[in-house]
Amino acid sequence: MGLFVAAHHPLWAAQLPSLFIAWALLAGLFPALWLAVVPALLPLASLSPWTGWIGGDEFDLLVLGALAGTRLRLLVEAPREAPSRRVRLAWSGLVGLACLYLLALGRGLIDVGSTRFDWFQGYEEPLNSLRVAKSFLLAFLLAPALRAVLRTRPALARRCLILGMVCGLAVTCAAIVWERGGYPGLFDFSTPYRTTALFWEMHVGGAALDAYLVLATPFAVYAVAHARDFRHWVIASLLALLAGYACLTTFSRGVYLGAALAVLCALVGERWSVQRRMLLAIPATPDAAVPRWRVWGNRLLILALGLELAVIVGIGEFMGTRLAAGERDLGGRLRHWSESLGLLADAADALFGIGLGRYPAVYSQSVPGRELPGRLSLVGEGGARPLRLLAAPGNPRLRGKFALLQRVPDPSPGMHLLTIELRAPRLAIVDLGLCRTHLLYAETCLRRQLVVPAGGEQWHSFRVPLPVDERLFPRSAWPRLAFLDLRLYGLADFVDIDELDLVGPEKRHLLANGNFSDGLARWFFAGHHYFLPWHVDNLFLEIVIEQGAIALFVQLTLVGLALRNLWTAQAHDDSLAPYLLGGLVGCLALGIVSSVLDMPRPAFLFHLLVCYALLLDPRRSPGAPRSATETTETADIV
Repeated sequence: MGLFVAAHHPLWAAQLPSLFIAWALLAGLFPALWLAVVPALLPLASLSPWTGWIGGDEFDLLVLGALAGTRLRLLVEAPREAPSRRVRLAWSGLVGLACLYLLALGRGLIDVGSTRFDWFQGYEEPLNSLRVAKSFLLAFLLAPALRAVLRTRPALARRCLILGMVCGLAVTCAAIVWERGGYPGLFDFSTPYRTTALFWEMHVGGAALDAYLVLATPFAVYAVAHARDFRHWVIASLLALLAGYACLTTFSRGVYLGAALAVLCALVGERWSVQRRMLLAIPATPDAAVPRWRVWGNRLLILALGLELAVIVGIGEFMGTRLAAGERDLGGRLRHWSESLGLLADAADALFGIGLGRYPAVYSQSVPGRELPGRLSLVGEGGARPLRLLAAPGNPRLRGKFALLQRVPDPSPGMHLLTIELRAPRLAIVDLGLCRTHLLYAETCLRRQLVVPAGGEQWHSFRVPLPVDERLFPRSAWPRLAFLDLRLYGLADFVDIDELDLVGPEKRHLLANGNFSDGLARWFFAGHHYFLPWHVDNLFLEIVIEQGAIALFVQLTLVGLALRNLWTAQAHDDSLAPYLLGGLVGCLALGIVSSVLDMPRPAFLFHLLVCYALLLDPRRSPGAPRSATETTETADIV
């Protein structure tokens, strides 16, 4: 399956199959390697704005490669011992949840009324059901390999997971520093700009970055608390400061709540474990004194984090505005939840949900005034065929809140020439923009409006000069990204687009697939300042609505068992357990105000960490301190 998907990649179809095979072989030869590589590459492994893939991405290939390699190894290595009662209970729960996911997937495909899949389908089409289902199903299929490495090499599994999570968090923090440096500015905390990093799933809003940061931030605290020497402590402290900056510049109240709770739970659990070890362990020896650099370093780090919080939240105007609007936002959120629960039409929907991935389509069709602001479809059959850009019919306030995009190089000074053919049944206004944009917020745009007369089947050709000068697009040391941006205004409910071309000052053609002969390959889209139809904005309601109350009960039971297992492992001196427990608790807290499971990459990470916690043997303690010195130092840290 992975080879089939790799062969249809829009950018590197020739190279990806061989890379996929090489990665699968490595994952099979080194059984714990995937546990480091997959979390480390998770923030990077998606090129959706360049490829146009939404239902699947490069991260799926990464996980499928790990799955192929580990499955081959499991065929060779037979289990040497019968699973314990606790593991059998965990497996029963996971299998039951997998059956519920498949049932909800089937209900979603039946509801959409089609099983015709396309690589570039959006959020109302059959592929969206698979997009939502794949996160748990891939984690579930990796669970046997996870169980095998936890049974035979628990210390190695723990080290690989920590390494992968710390590296992934470092990549995310670096992306955030680059994004903010290149767009609003590293120290601009008043401009209404919310960070998205490399989580392109947020092109229609959502909490992909939020969920990832809440799950990953406790690992930065772990790195500081368990640094072996001064050099490692400095690196870990820098990561902690960057993670704090990343969380704060999301300007998300859910991230503030979830990350704070995650770190607090981790530190309380660590403190409890340390006190327990100090009561039972070897008496302190004279050489067990805590180094003074660590004591003062930890104090300075706490002071720096407090100063960071004060500057970003206290001095910046944007977060103050968001906090002031909290009461109004709560009223709107409660109304949104009530409207969403109204989608459950009968007892079957309440028990088994309306189907995975069906929320955007059903909500936008059922709730008046909550339509999707736009959608894309290809007209006719065959190869080269025009693209139809549709707006929400009869709802003028949503015009311009949906954009057709293609990634282009950062505009260089000189004349750019755009050619395009358009037709519309009624008067339409197409707003074109050459925009320096990371994802949702444009730093600057060169915009033109084209008036398309009502003409039915008649095409109208346009040549649009776009003079770029350095005053509008100033040069910067930060590398920046750009989009060609098209939006629909006017009276028409749709406009057909064909033969798009953008020629730069060096006479280089900057667009790919301008006649849509490859479908929607290389084309992307985004919502703007209106994201309600795409997300429930509540973890628990999204499970109930799409999978049903039974699935919610099973998932909460499994998460409860995972947290209990981590608590027991913590009592048995597993040094990672408090931090993993904190991340999961923080993610549940974030889920009160955000959807988590409709964003595949963070949803996969959540399910993977739950599986790790469920299948962990709490009687083994690969991370327990082995000396009085380490016990005393950890006590001082927390």
